[in-house]
Amino acid sequence: MKFIIISDTHEQHKNLTLPIGDVIIHAGDISQRGKESEILDFLNWFKDLDFKYKFFIAGNHDFFFEATLEKDIQKIIPETIIYLYNSGVEVEHIKIWGSPITPNFFDLAFNSDRSESISKH
Repeated sequence: MKFIIISDTHEQHKNLTLPIGDVIIHAGDISQRGKESEILDFLNWFKDLDFKYKFFIAGNHDFFFEATLEKDIQKIIPETIIYLYNSGVEVEHIKIWGSPITPNFFDLAFNSDRSESISKH
């Protein structure tokens, strides 16, 4: 299986030329300011990509995901995409786990103090 891993596209996803692969993972910062319209634009683009498996993790710019209830987030995620939020999945005997939690950095989303509690993420 060929994995394509991208991150920090900050609303520039439509400018990408992606290689062919089986799995694509976007590892955070799909938006610039975390607005719902930015998130929906990304999800509409991501769902149509030609990959067998599509995963993404929110990043520290993706405030929408931090401020929105999980049940409401799941309503907007297309069924061809898996959103990893402190969770994992197994595909074809490969375990994939994702978390948006990062050490404190300015006043961005999903920040946590550097302590034992962050180590689980």
